[in-house]
Amino acid sequence: MPNFNSRPRLARTLAAAALAAGLGMASLPLAPAAQAAKAAAGFIATPNGMVGVGQTITVYAPAAAGQVVTIGLQLGAAAMTTQTTIAATGYGSVLWTPTGAGAWSINALGSALSSGSTSITVAPMPTYTVLLAQNNLQSGVTDNLLAGVVAPIGTVAPTGNVALAYSTGAAITTSPLSGSFGGTTATATLPWVPSATGVTPILATYQPASGGQLTSTSPLSQPSVTTAVQNLALRSPATLYQGTPTVLQAVIGQGLPQGTAAFLLDGNGISGSIATVNGVATLQWTPSVSGIHTITANYSSTPTGPSGTSVQTVNIQGARTADVITVDPPAQPAWSIAAPVVMTAGTSVTLAGTSKSGTTVVFSEQGPCVINGAVLQALSAGQCQVTAISPGNASLSPGSATYTVTVQAAPKKAK
Repeated sequence: MPNFNSRPRLARTLAAAALAAGLGMASLPLAPAAQAAKAAAGFIATPNGMVGVGQTITVYAPAAAGQVVTIGLQLGAAAMTTQTTIAATGYGSVLWTPTGAGAWSINALGSALSSGSTSITVAPMPTYTVLLAQNNLQSGVTDNLLAGVVAPIGTVAPTGNVALAYSTGAAITTSPLSGSFGGTTATATLPWVPSATGVTPILATYQPASGGQLTSTSPLSQPSVTTAVQNLALRSPATLYQGTPTVLQAVIGQGLPQGTAAFLLDGNGISGSIATVNGVATLQWTPSVSGIHTITANYSSTPTGPSGTSVQTVNIQGARTADVITVDPPAQPAWSIAAPVVMTAGTSVTLAGTSKSGTTVVFSEQGPCVINGAVLQALSAGQCQVTAISPGNASLSPGSATYTVTVQAAPKKAK
């Protein structure tokens, strides 16, 4: 959005251009007097969004300059308000993070009532699920597995349950998300008493608490179940990526005393001694190499007490690449970050984006432009930066692309 506070003349020009064009929404041409009246009334605009990702709501309310105005936001029966101060130029803005998916109605209230309303669509946040299963499990006793559900971008952690099942689909157990690793990874402890021995393929599926996040299923884990007592087991994700932070855990057997554990990669230490908490030592680790490697965990309690070692061969995948975004507005060639994109002040274009991951693409802007829903409106001559982002997935990191849009002045009409 433009810096309206420092450029009042530009602000007045942009308001007239934006409102005359109806912020990109279909409308009949307005006579000059009607254009001026509509500009004076004001407007409210914000892009389509995604749950958990902050976005800017822009308000033009010249009649409320210098005042604090209220904005109402409603999704079905859920409603909330927020406020912003309108500058002398007539503009204000507020950062908003959607918490629910669907069709939101955004309304200017009170002294800003003449700015009207807008409707946008907020997409649910994609997720991916990671199952941390011990490499070796003891049959006939309760073994606690761990599942993590990741929201790849934004600030809202997933909520709901995780279901553990055999690869055949037969259910094992379901547990609520009740813990966390960082801000947007929620965790669930999954207790399981295996009965059959041998290699047992299992997976975890996230069951969202609402429509704000999308379900996801982990890759298969294949723990080995045995009748032997396990002093120590190594708990790790089924898939590791070079350069992507992950979690390794050393889990001591039931009834064994608390102690410490250390982790090694190919015989070289990647941690010091880490104290166990409730029988688990946790290492947050970022693999620096790819390929076939051996991870070892060593547990010790007291000089004369029990100890244990667990070894697991892993195939660390190469570094995740960023999600690839394509911006392809209708009736236009696909945009390129290295090619000119030219618009004329007062015109608009519908933004359309796709990603290699298949996840939703959301847009933001800076400069003498505004996005309302999916429509980019060029307000006044200058340069706009339009940024598209996508969440990616378990194998593709979040993607981002910024396009430079040159806005040319509208031709002057002959007198």
